[in-house]
Amino acid sequence: MYIARCYELFLTDRKITGCSDATILFYEYVVGKFLRFIEENNLDSSAESIHQHILPFFSHLQQQDLSPSTYHTLFRGLRAFTRFLHQEGYLKDEIRLPKIKQPHTTISPLNPSQMKAILHSFDTKTYLGMRNYTIVRLFLDTGIRLSELSQLQLTDVNLEEGFVLVHGKGAKDRYVPIGRSTIKCLWNYIKKRAVIDVNTNSYLFLTQRGKTLSARGIQIVFRSLKKKLNLDGRKLSPHLLRHSFALAYIENGGDPFSLQRILGHTDQTTTSKYVNMARTNVKAQHSKYSPGKRLG
Repeated sequence: MYIARCYELFLTDRKITGCSDATILFYEYVVGKFLRFIEENNLDSSAESIHQHILPFFSHLQQQDLSPSTYHTLFRGLRAFTRFLHQEGYLKDEIRLPKIKQPHTTISPLNPSQMKAILHSFDTKTYLGMRNYTIVRLFLDTGIRLSELSQLQLTDVNLEEGFVLVHGKGAKDRYVPIGRSTIKCLWNYIKKRAVIDVNTNSYLFLTQRGKTLSARGIQIVFRSLKKKLNLDGRKLSPHLLRHSFALAYIENGGDPFSLQRILGHTDQTTTSKYVNMARTNVKAQHSKYSPGKRLG
């Protein structure tokens, strides 16, 4: 079997198992890059020869002056592809990839004053101002992903009980609670939205013409915000608000296990980094319980 055919089967498998469009694009980028390397260098394109191309491919990547994060991203995608081939029986032996450590990245979330500055920048008397204000507040109150927020439908919002039904990665749904201020905000937005929604669109967030607001459209909203606000040169994005929510949640006394469920993490590995960063909470606990304080 040819590698290109294996690639097609891999993408089909990812789609059937419920991978998001963004994840599919990720695999198309990574494995596509590997296939182009094989084609451009006139290498053997049979599946059985893949193991011969791994090291030359990573050597090729090293010469491209990629960031450590991008380099590791390519590694993760190719690892998923080769594991699939072995698990499905297309390759007899498991392919060993070079060991590449995940680069350490420092999270620098927004502080409370920066969050307030963003929220106070909207004219909520207009539809677009109210919509964008609601989007930002929802990000800051739930920490959900951009892809998850863009897929929210009206029926996913329960204002009476105070939660939204989020359709997460791998087709895993979860209930995420929302606070009173966000409930009020959503209700005010939904009332304005009713005037725009002449075609009974099921999605929660709409353009001014009543069309579904895409993830791309939300990213454009954030780019406009960055130009409008002075946040010390910070790159304003939905993912930054997700980080900011998570850290503030821990520093305000939230526990990591409930945070894991809210964020939709499969394990504590990712969530634990916010616990390690929560200086305020740790300092308060140290002041309260440190034996050194009692030694005089």
